[in-house]
Amino acid sequence: MIAYCPSSKFRCKAEQSPLRCPLTGAPLEFTDMPLFDPASIEPKVGGMWRYEAMLPVVHNGYERITLGEGWTPLIPDRWAGRSLYWKLDALMPTGSYKDRGVCVMVNWLRGLGYEALADDTSGNAGASLACYAGRAGLRAVIFVPASAPAPKKAQIMVYGAELVEVPGTRADATHAVEAATCNSREMAYASHAWHPAFLLGQMTVAWEIWEQLGTVPDWLIAPVGHGGTLLGAWRGFQHLRVSGVTNKLPRLIAVQAEPYTPLYDAFASGAATIEPTPHVQTISADGIAISYPVRWQALLEAIRFSRGMALVVNDQEVAEAHAELASSGIFVEPTSATIAAALKKTPKESIPHTDLVVGILTGHGLKKPPKV
Repeated sequence: MIAYCPSSKFRCKAEQSPLRCPLTGAPLEFTDMPLFDPASIEPKVGGMWRYEAMLPVVHNGYERITLGEGWTPLIPDRWAGRSLYWKLDALMPTGSYKDRGVCVMVNWLRGLGYEALADDTSGNAGASLACYAGRAGLRAVIFVPASAPAPKKAQIMVYGAELVEVPGTRADATHAVEAATCNSREMAYASHAWHPAFLLGQMTVAWEIWEQLGTVPDWLIAPVGHGGTLLGAWRGFQHLRVSGVTNKLPRLIAVQAEPYTPLYDAFASGAATIEPTPHVQTISADGIAISYPVRWQALLEAIRFSRGMALVVNDQEVAEAHAELASSGIFVEPTSATIAAALKKTPKESIPHTDLVVGILTGHGLKKPPKV
């Protein structure tokens, strides 16, 4: 497979390139993937590795690392007067959707011979990387903002990873990990935001939704920080279409939380580029408190192409939706509750009542439990 820059005609071999395209600075993606073949699905295999034939990870003699991630429940519900399905990606081994992409990425990087992996994160990606690196027998170094939620930091450490708390913003943690991994032959920058193998793993959520529903939904809604959930799902549905499995694509709804709304602002104004959000404050939806989504261009293109929308919610709306979800038995972290809050304020006429809607709930409530 080849990793390429979506905004460039030039292609770069992933094993020889930085995570940023040296020509455009854009994040890389994999192309020339095997076509999706429903006959190649292995139904007896648990989790997302039922799609192994479509996940061309080179193991180089290593046994595949897996904890059964994927194949999460898709449950029917009614919310804000609408019938919909919740995709419970919070029910992963580490309680976060990121296990999909991290599992593929760790297998990929171990196959390339790396002995240590590092990432910058507000918590969920770090816990996932710490978990899977530990399972693979690799060292993990996780850089987090000092303000990251304590339960998330504790989860990172319990897996045996080295936790590096960085004063300042989320961007400061990124700068720190890039400095630590620059030119290292032993430690890889296993970035959930930048690494193309992470996005490859995130495609599997689309394949599961298609298989569980027996069709492609009319709408797909997800929280967006760096956008790995929504963009990965979009790429997965695109791959189904390219492979001739379906001729339908979902309309996308990206949800951001104030004041971190660079994608929403660009979409609402029709701008061709985004303006980074200054670090203002800590918000309850800390998982999407991202000033500058690295895949913003691909996300904007996907939302606009799909005839979708971008929505914004505030802390109060998130808190109310979070409590209402929990009272109905669905306990997620506030970041996940952003999509429920957004649906409550979306005009009913914008989504026909006959349309099939799927919302991805990304993180478990124990990641950031409410104060009692």
